[in-house]
Amino acid sequence: MATYDVTGPGGVNRPGRYNPGVRIPYLVENTIDISAINGDAGTAADDVLQVIDLPAETLVMEAGIEVITALSGSVKLDLGITGGDVDIYADNTANTTGYSTLTATARHVAATADTLDVLEASSTASSVGKIRVWAVLCDVSGVDETDRQSDAQHDTGS
Repeated sequence: MATYDVTGPGGVNRPGRYNPGVRIPYLVENTIDISAINGDAGTAADDVLQVIDLPAETLVMEAGIEVITALSGSVKLDLGITGGDVDIYADNTANTTGYSTLTATARHVAATADTLDVLEASSTASSVGKIRVWAVLCDVSGVDETDRQSDAQHDTGS
């Protein structure tokens, strides 16, 4: 099993943060050509592809995989957070063109910078295929994290 960082343009610049105090969800996507990974050999079973950078204090509202070109054989894909829930967004996505089935309750807050990862969750390698991974992110960092926001400042007792 190997891990490949194939993150493209992503959430690190927080495009959903236009005005102080106003946060707007934003879409990030990355298209991965499986045949171009590992010196053009493709992926092996249990390989991890780090596909989207997640800035610290970012809510992943939903994410998914679109298979653009089918991968080799009976490859199945998971989408999640390695070291956390590896299939929180997609679990054993079939190797057919189209979108993965979305999970009903998938949400994750990246407390520290992290990546959204695709895990090749099958015992089959893949030397071909193209996938698009997408995520809807929102900055949830504090707007005014100062002493003014402490309990002492809001104490109304006598």
